[in-house]
Amino acid sequence: MIFRALKNTGCRITAFDIEPEHYINIAKNCGVDVVKCDIERNELGVADADCAVFTEVLEHLHYHYAPVALARISRALRAGGYLILTTPNIASLFRRLRLLLGKQPIYKYHVREYTMDEVLEMVREASFDVVKAYYSIVNDLTYTDAEPNDYLKISGYRDLIKVAVKRPTKLNTLRALAYPIVKLIPSLRQLIVIIGVKVREPSVKLFERW
Repeated sequence: MIFRALKNTGCRITAFDIEPEHYINIAKNCGVDVVKCDIERNELGVADADCAVFTEVLEHLHYHYAPVALARISRALRAGGYLILTTPNIASLFRRLRLLLGKQPIYKYHVREYTMDEVLEMVREASFDVVKAYYSIVNDLTYTDAEPNDYLKISGYRDLIKVAVKRPTKLNTLRALAYPIVKLIPSLRQLIVIIGVKVREPSVKLFERW
């Protein structure tokens, strides 16, 4: 979906993935170049990109190599190029409630999740100035246990209540109860969004992956 949206703007898109085989045909049909790459180990082989979209990836990297990955992205961008980054907020209300209930707060396929301050520190160390940083409410509104047709209709709190009434699972009930709180207190939302601009070449020391 991101491929298609960006391609429709007239941009030239190159996707990097450690295992692109699962979607490579779809990407090619969208006119997107795909490169097999492990960003923990490999440079991207680009030096003049205008923008890097690094969404829902940081949490899957080993925390020792997350700063290295961001430095590699910085090197792939031209001066003044932009980074768009999203990652889960470990300090979200949802994660805190799971911990209080004795549940593992971090999703099982994530290596580590971060606070806003931690991500901002890594982004700045990778030679980006932060243009904008905020907590998005999108996951708090849409991450529900809803039927497909009902899910597509969710656009606000009323729709979330309807889903919880129709299908009162633990997740839906928790979502309905938590939404007014995260609406009022942004730092408790689930998603961190950061937009940065490259201002210099990164100085993060690279080291070989184990």
